[in-house]
Amino acid sequence: MKINIRDLLDNFEDSSVDLKEENVVSSERIKELTKMKLNMSTNTVNHKRSLRKRFITIAVAASLVTVIGIATYAGLAGRSLQDVALPSETESSSAGQPSVVDGSSNSQMISLQGFSESPEYKAAMEWRQFTDSYDQDRAIMDQYDQECKRTGRDVFAEKYGDYSIWSQEMADKFDEITGKYGLSLHKNLVSASDSELNSKFGTIMSDATYSGYYYEDGSFQFDATFGEYTLQLRRSMKGVFDTVFLNVSNIGDYEQWTFTTNSGKEVLLALSSSKALILADLDDSFVAVNVLLDFTADVKSMSRTDLENLANHIDFSIL
Repeated sequence: MKINIRDLLDNFEDSSVDLKEENVVSSERIKELTKMKLNMSTNTVNHKRSLRKRFITIAVAASLVTVIGIATYAGLAGRSLQDVALPSETESSSAGQPSVVDGSSNSQMISLQGFSESPEYKAAMEWRQFTDSYDQDRAIMDQYDQECKRTGRDVFAEKYGDYSIWSQEMADKFDEITGKYGLSLHKNLVSASDSELNSKFGTIMSDATYSGYYYEDGSFQFDATFGEYTLQLRRSMKGVFDTVFLNVSNIGDYEQWTFTTNSGKEVLLALSSSKALILADLDDSFVAVNVLLDFTADVKSMSRTDLENLANHIDFSIL
């Protein structure tokens, strides 16, 4: 499946572009990625500073994937999208900590790393709070890009190649956060077809075609066609630092319920007129499925039965 996309997942690379084998990312490309926020919140753009060619077939469509998990799987009773919602940028609790918005916003963001008590969620939030206020005019980025062009090398690429780092200050903050929460980094991104993903991880979905990418830690993401639906599935391994978020519009618009799939895993299902979500907090990973109901005009609306049927076509037991 080929979808022409812009980066609608915050901190995500534009997969419609073939990243050439070069040492430096152009300032124009960096600025282009930075501007690709649309209805996503602004973190840092995840431009790839890689010394190797990495063509990523990620069809990220409107308001992509959703969220999942915390460390120990203890069931989803009482869980909701509110448990993965990002803090408001303007509100604070009496304890001085960011508070979660009440779901009335039309641009509510959720974490794709886990529930709010997980170290993966907390690390992503700290990084987001730092980058939200750092180098907003991209002057430091522009200066670093010029330095890369002058020297022909990107000094941050080797360690932070799968993240957006363009200053020592950012690198220091990155190391501080990952050290604080004991998280490793994504490395060695590989594009893959459905047969390649199934060969490596097992048959993830039946009756679907998909393609995407994976990291050596086992995290992966793919875009899929299932019947007339377009969806995206993301698996985030626990213990790994990840900075991708999703705009789900108004949380209050979703009908939410728990469901046990044919693979024996309990999942959180959420359904609105424009999006359907499946969230699974598993032993080793946090899995999120985002169904893009408003992506094409001819797609029908989804019922509870339709969403449950989709969940049954995903083998959560191998995720």
